[in-house]
Amino acid sequence: MGELPVEPPIIKLLNAVLLSDVPNADIYLVIAITTLALLAVAQKLNVFTRPPPVPLKKLPRRPALQVQFKPDDAISTSAADSATAAQGTIEIRQDDGISLVSEDDVSSWGESYRGRILNYDVTKNKLDGGKDHFSIRSELSGDRRSKSQQSHKKQIKKRRQPEQPQKNTVIHGLPDSFAPLLSSSEMDVLWDSLTADLIHAVQLQAQVRLREGRHSIPLDKDDMRPQFWFDSKNSANDVIENDDSKKGCKISASFTIGSERFSLNEDLDTTKPTLSRSRPLVKSADLVLDPPLRLGNVAPTLLHFPDLFEDRALPRLRRMQIIGLIIEFLSSLWFLLEKTLWMIERRCQVHLSKVKATPIYRGTSGMDATSEWRLSLSFTGHLLLFGWIPFPFISYRLPTFIIPQPHALLEYLLTEQPFASARLRRENISEEKIVVASLNALDSWSTNLKAVVTPPALEVDLTLPGGITVAVELLHGRDAPTSRKGIGSSLADGIPREISNETLSTWMTNHHKQANINTPVSGRMSTSAHLIPSKLFDANSLVPWYFETSVSGFISRDKIVINVPVCTGRHQDDESSTPSLSMLNLTGSIVICRAKSGATILDRRPAPIRRGASSNSHLAELNSSGEAPPIHALMLYPDTYVSTSKRSSNNLVEYDYAFDVSEETILDAISLSYGASHPMLKGGTIISCMLESIYAHGSVFAREGAIADPSEKLRKRNFLRHLPAIELTAGIQKTYIPKQSTSYFDDGNTRSIPEMEGGRVMIQIIGGNGDESSLNSQKTDQIIVKEGIKIIADFGVSSFSSNSETNVNEFPELDIFEGSKLCTFILGTFDGCVIFHLRPQVMVEPRVSTGPNVFNPLEAYEIDFSGSSLSLRIKECSLNLGHRRVIVPTETTFAVNVIKSLVNMSFEGTTQCELSWDFQGSSPILQVTSPGNTPAQSSHEDRQQVPVLIKDLCQGRLNMEISPVGGLSFTQASTSREDKEGLYDWKFFNAIVSPDEDSPTRIRDVLYDKKTMYKLLAVTKLVNADLEKVLRYFLTQVWRAKEIFDQEGISEPGKVIPGHKMARLISLFLCGDISQVDEILPIIRRVVAGDGLDVVRVKELLRKHVENYDEWAAEFDRAAKWAAVMLGPMTFNQGFVECEVPPSAESNQEIYVGIPTAKDIYDVLRDKPQLPLDPSFSNLISRIAPYMTFRQISYVLNSSGRPSNHWQPFDLKRLRYVYSVKKKVQEISESYGGLSFLPQSFFVSIFLGEATRSSLRAPMDIVAENHVKPEAADHTKRTVLSKLRRHRLEGSSRLTEEDNEGFVMSPASRVASLSNLHLQHEQPRLASKYNSSSGVEDLLGDSLLGPQDVAILLQAGLTSVMKGSTVVQLNQRMLLDLMASQPRTFAIAVLAELGTPGSQGVPRALTSALMAFIEMDQSSFKPAHRIDIHNLLESWLPGLKIPRRDDYLAGGRWARQSYYDAIFGVSVSILDLAEVYSGLKLRIQRVRHSNESDPVPGPKEESFLTGVETSSDEFHNNANSKLATSINAAKEKIATADDLGKSAVFELKSSGKPSKECASCASAISAYKKAFAACAQVLSLDKNAFQAHWFKSFFRRNYDALMVKSVYDNVIEDVDNVRIWMDALRRGSSLRSTVPVCDGLESNYPRSILDDLDKVFSPISSTQGENSFITNPFFACPEKQKEQDIVDAIIAALFYDPSEREFIANDPLVRLLIPNDPGNYNFTIITAMGVITEGKKGRELEKAVERLKKKRGVVTVRADTGTARSVDYNANKIEEAVEQAVKLGRPYGLVGYSQGCANEFNFESLMLSGTPDQQKLLISSETGLICRQLLFSAANGSVHGPAGEAKAHQLITMSEDFFKYQQGYFSRAFISSTLNIINDILDSDRVLPNRRSKFLSRRT
Repeated sequence: MGELPVEPPIIKLLNAVLLSDVPNADIYLVIAITTLALLAVAQKLNVFTRPPPVPLKKLPRRPALQVQFKPDDAISTSAADSATAAQGTIEIRQDDGISLVSEDDVSSWGESYRGRILNYDVTKNKLDGGKDHFSIRSELSGDRRSKSQQSHKKQIKKRRQPEQPQKNTVIHGLPDSFAPLLSSSEMDVLWDSLTADLIHAVQLQAQVRLREGRHSIPLDKDDMRPQFWFDSKNSANDVIENDDSKKGCKISASFTIGSERFSLNEDLDTTKPTLSRSRPLVKSADLVLDPPLRLGNVAPTLLHFPDLFEDRALPRLRRMQIIGLIIEFLSSLWFLLEKTLWMIERRCQVHLSKVKATPIYRGTSGMDATSEWRLSLSFTGHLLLFGWIPFPFISYRLPTFIIPQPHALLEYLLTEQPFASARLRRENISEEKIVVASLNALDSWSTNLKAVVTPPALEVDLTLPGGITVAVELLHGRDAPTSRKGIGSSLADGIPREISNETLSTWMTNHHKQANINTPVSGRMSTSAHLIPSKLFDANSLVPWYFETSVSGFISRDKIVINVPVCTGRHQDDESSTPSLSMLNLTGSIVICRAKSGATILDRRPAPIRRGASSNSHLAELNSSGEAPPIHALMLYPDTYVSTSKRSSNNLVEYDYAFDVSEETILDAISLSYGASHPMLKGGTIISCMLESIYAHGSVFAREGAIADPSEKLRKRNFLRHLPAIELTAGIQKTYIPKQSTSYFDDGNTRSIPEMEGGRVMIQIIGGNGDESSLNSQKTDQIIVKEGIKIIADFGVSSFSSNSETNVNEFPELDIFEGSKLCTFILGTFDGCVIFHLRPQVMVEPRVSTGPNVFNPLEAYEIDFSGSSLSLRIKECSLNLGHRRVIVPTETTFAVNVIKSLVNMSFEGTTQCELSWDFQGSSPILQVTSPGNTPAQSSHEDRQQVPVLIKDLCQGRLNMEISPVGGLSFTQASTSREDKEGLYDWKFFNAIVSPDEDSPTRIRDVLYDKKTMYKLLAVTKLVNADLEKVLRYFLTQVWRAKEIFDQEGISEPGKVIPGHKMARLISLFLCGDISQVDEILPIIRRVVAGDGLDVVRVKELLRKHVENYDEWAAEFDRAAKWAAVMLGPMTFNQGFVECEVPPSAESNQEIYVGIPTAKDIYDVLRDKPQLPLDPSFSNLISRIAPYMTFRQISYVLNSSGRPSNHWQPFDLKRLRYVYSVKKKVQEISESYGGLSFLPQSFFVSIFLGEATRSSLRAPMDIVAENHVKPEAADHTKRTVLSKLRRHRLEGSSRLTEEDNEGFVMSPASRVASLSNLHLQHEQPRLASKYNSSSGVEDLLGDSLLGPQDVAILLQAGLTSVMKGSTVVQLNQRMLLDLMASQPRTFAIAVLAELGTPGSQGVPRALTSALMAFIEMDQSSFKPAHRIDIHNLLESWLPGLKIPRRDDYLAGGRWARQSYYDAIFGVSVSILDLAEVYSGLKLRIQRVRHSNESDPVPGPKEESFLTGVETSSDEFHNNANSKLATSINAAKEKIATADDLGKSAVFELKSSGKPSKECASCASAISAYKKAFAACAQVLSLDKNAFQAHWFKSFFRRNYDALMVKSVYDNVIEDVDNVRIWMDALRRGSSLRSTVPVCDGLESNYPRSILDDLDKVFSPISSTQGENSFITNPFFACPEKQKEQDIVDAIIAALFYDPSEREFIANDPLVRLLIPNDPGNYNFTIITAMGVITEGKKGRELEKAVERLKKKRGVVTVRADTGTARSVDYNANKIEEAVEQAVKLGRPYGLVGYSQGCANEFNFESLMLSGTPDQQKLLISSETGLICRQLLFSAANGSVHGPAGEAKAHQLITMSEDFFKYQQGYFSRAFISSTLNIINDILDSDRVLPNRRSKFLSRRT
């Protein structure tokens, strides 16, 4: 056989591969190929591919939870309920959270008002911040709406204009009342910067028991459709022992969240780095139901699910034609399918026993190819067919288009769209109903939670009404704030010289020498790589916290109980360079239940808690009754379930809780950052400090019977109602400011870098921890606080330092040039204790409308700081200014101890603290070297030094008192040693800061103290040698004058007045002897005679006796001219005299149509007091309230007799608000200006921001060009601290793009910059029966501050000594913005009131105020926010051109004219323009009882004769007239008494007997008394009878007789030196006197009195004749004179006119000396003295008043009128005295002297035209005014007033010329400083109380 051919290897390989030798190989190959193909497809479908890992997480560097407190003016637009996007409007429920009427007083209109709905446009709400305040529910998501639908909605929205709401209820979102300390209480919580990645792992194990029974879950909004339900039953294995709490289905839940590839233990391992963790996802979730839960209406519910969710794949499928047809076909059969499934379900019950969720990967989605992880839901249970055949289903998954799959990643699961496979249609879901129904089914629960999280920072932003935002940030860990490389070296070398004037940001860089900071940079500035610090704060580098918590509880319809037996947290970082350990341990429980029937929160205050009970004793059962919503529904959705019309106890909840913080609680470190900024102000502040080793332990309890209203808003105002009972102790063992933090303080003028080390703090928070009975059982050292909460913080710092620079204005005379800075360095320690006690006030009369709002008791809270202290010890301190330096001694100490400090929520209260200082026996040293050098660089030989203080001032202690309006005063310290009184005690400081009547004496004594003055001269010499020469000359002359006064025995200024003595003193002062008396005396007599000063003779005297006269001849000449004007006569233009001038309020009544008069207001208020006021009238009264007086508003609220429910709620709120504001302004009105009110601006700023912000109505449709509109502003991009950090990092002071975002000009800036002033925004006008459509709206405006109030506050700022401070400037800007937001008439009214607020306009006062107003300091504002005051005034004063000072200076275009005269002309024009306002004010404030044309009321006797054509005989013979009978009887008795009197007088003269011994005199006196009684009878019938001629004549005779009788008695009784003064008066009539004299003068008059009188009268006449006072006395010995001779002498001395003297001497009524009836009189005297007075401390008529009270029982009340005060001020003081007298229940009379007479008449005018209460003070028959006595009356004024005004005007213009002349010799800074000093002195409240305006202003 032949051999077979050998197959090649390749052939063998192919046969083996193709299985050629294997039977059925083809079949195997087909199977293999098919398998490979299937594997390829599976691979393509990622069947066997492991899903990609979940992306790793990366946290934000500084995640923070932001809490914002906004001003309360947003309240009116923040109370939103719901909205409908289809309508494009938002429905707002107007509810401020506090009812302004009591529950018993709610009327029908009140209920309708509370339920009123206001509509706002969505776009407008967004502009107002509506997205933060409104709960808006859109109908459909925007991306699901068709374009046609959206277009249609926009058209509807555009056509439908929202209803114009009432102006007051919308524009003014007022808080509950005026409580500045509670302002900015609208709270928002922002979650924008938080992320789900902060949660690293969560493991939850829970057991929940459902309440037994059937529970319906309303998944379908349509209540007519079948709703999903489930039936809960207990397990058959449960042993039930009649315990309802054990019934129902038990659900066991397990929930795990963590990183994808971490195990459970790894998830909870905090050592795992954050960056190594994946984004958190739900790794597993299981629900086990025991027994299985029966489900009902499953089929309808599943079929309804597509309406609740929209599957994401469905839109794509619908685009496929076939699928679309199938869907449409199924939709047509949907109803049939639903019925079929429902029928099946009735026979087949569904029982669910388990639900499981597992994460699955579904590829990527989105533009960024994000991995999509979902939770696959599987269900386990069984179907029970026909009720007994079970069909189990295990891990069954429903299609996603029926039950969508949720996201597995936590960041998507915690969003509004938690489903991955579908989009949730929230508009079709009743979320609230579902939640409430689910909680209704819940019975009890028990959970255990383990979590690993990175806690975010907490940032609280508080925006004050004034615009300043204060931010505080707390974060766990050590913050290494952003700073540039090299900051340490920069600070070590001191503050750079190239610091920007705008901000401190350039301090944080060391590259300012290498780069020009003004180099423009495009776009946002970026930080170079080499400038980034080595380590920035990053939350990713923090070790997370591990938390474990167990919570259990139960819930019922009326109660919720939550127990927290375990709540622990732990943080440990051993890998860090600074190992840290923090622990938190908390246990407690909460119970919330329905309040008891009849409970109310309105009048409630927190009560002390129960002590000594077990930990759960406070969880006792609380009763509830009545059908009401479930308690959990009230808590979660109060706006839905709480009635808006009227509260009831069913809507209130009572709560109790108790939490214990264990002693194991410690925190390793917390970073605290504080920041403050204002969008318009330069600079900013940010301070970051570290708090390390923090511990805390204690308990927090709810107070007994605590009640809450779930519907109240989250505001600071509402927090006070729920103060807990607390005993908590916390401490910080170490606190410091890290050097790398670059904290800084910058107010635009002063820039400072603080450093601190070694701080420690211990805090105790105590409140409600016992009562009096528990004091004995407690420890003796325990602090018991029953009311409120007390915080005690003890602190200390071992080392702190501050390095600062302050810009100093140029002052060439003191070698201070442009760019000079005051550099201050201080190093030391401080410690102290702050005690803060927040507690309720004791309200004596709680229900007063003008008092604290009784329906909001939080306003009755007060804060007590008493016991606080601060001590500062300086180790090193120096102040450097150029070539000068002040060094403070080492170990200098300063201490402040608060003795008493109490302030309420309206910021009313007083503070008394003790100040002490000790320089340790040394004095601060002033060192000076040559200009151009510094003392530190100069050698000892090149610098001079001198101690600054004398030894007496190197140590001291005194008390400082601060009034409610910021007034300062000093008193003796309570701890001072008795021997520590001297020249420099507390009286010295009081004389400087708050001068009183003793201050001039103290200042004079200091000037006389040569030791002190020599020290002052030494210091002045180092400052400026020329200034030292001037001061030395001045002091030399003062000392010389003192020697002359001592030599002449003059101790009081009054003893200089006699001309001969004045001439002697001047001669001694000029030439040292009395040789020039004869030359000087004629000059003095010429001035006294009113002929003016002899300028020529004065200059001759000066030239002869003054050295260097020729050198200063011009100045002496100018001074002589000033003196001539001051002392010479002055002509002035007399006013026009018109017979009848109607008031301005009546001359142009058409202007005031719609504005009621004061009389109309009172008539309406008193008419029908049982009925509520007309709503339009209520609204109108609230509108005009700012123009009313404080007394008027007080009457409207308190005395009108109307309850609060008679007013519209908002109108009542506005009235109360205006009342509070006016009360505060009234306190300031007479107390501002000068050093005595140094801190007043800070007090004003606290309430001014709230008062003005609510009044602003800036027109938002007018926006200046080149500024971003408000719509484009997004203020939420960066927080305050982030912006400040960004400025600090970038090191640029330039305005960046982000700084410009949201930049909107303030109202004042906008008005000043408008080119077309006619574009002013016009508000809609009021229209009601009380006002027409005239210019009422433009006349009134809508400010809460009236023009007078604004003027007072502006004046307080203009006269402040801190005009350049940021606080004052911001206060002034707020007032300007308020003026600019109102009608132009309002601004004109403010300007008219500016000079003399509350009084008639005075052009000179207004001129001085305008000069200061125009020069208002704005240096603290950014340049873009500074206002051109001239343009602003010109916009308010059309047609007037405001003069500019530069034009009137030397070299200006109007240099020859007077700037003062130009401003004076503007002032006159302003007062002319303000006539409309004057009329408006008089119309609203003053009652007009009669017009000038009305007849003057007269006696009825004359009226009868005038009205009826009868004769006098017919009237007197009219028997039917009782008045006529009384008049006839009175006249007859007067005639009879006169006849008897004449006979008696004849007998007296002939017999020489006294009247008491004459029988005929007794008969005459009896007859006269009968005549008195008859006249009294006539007066009782006709009060105007005294105007009849016969009555008036008899009344005058009685007045003269009583005057003579009074003087006679005083002479006889020898009181008050009357005998001496009568002899002195007798001198004037001595030539006519024939009265004999007596001997024995020496025995009757003391020699000292005779000597004094001789000195007084001898200069008048040196002739000593027979009628001399010394040789011819008469009244000295009245017992030797006859009675009638004494009467004749009195008449001759008192009465000048001969005919009158003769008439009185012959009047028997005078001769009989008829006394008043004995006994006490029912009468009170009110006295008001003249221009010079000490008010109620005065001693005028002192002894006479004492005798009157002792003899007659008449009480005298001295009105506290002031020296040189305005007439209105003194009238108010008289009113206060009258109110005091009325309390005695007696009628009163007025006694006025000189100017006091004018004050009294003004008082009567104000009372008669005032409120009904004020009118009652005059016209009351029991306590009203019955008479007045005018002594030397100046009621009609004198020529001194207008003449003095003319002199002042001329002197000011002469002063202006003088300063223009001095421009060539002195710098502008010197002249400005000099004038500022003069202004501050004149503005001082103590120096010139009535001058609140600038006497002088800067001339250069």
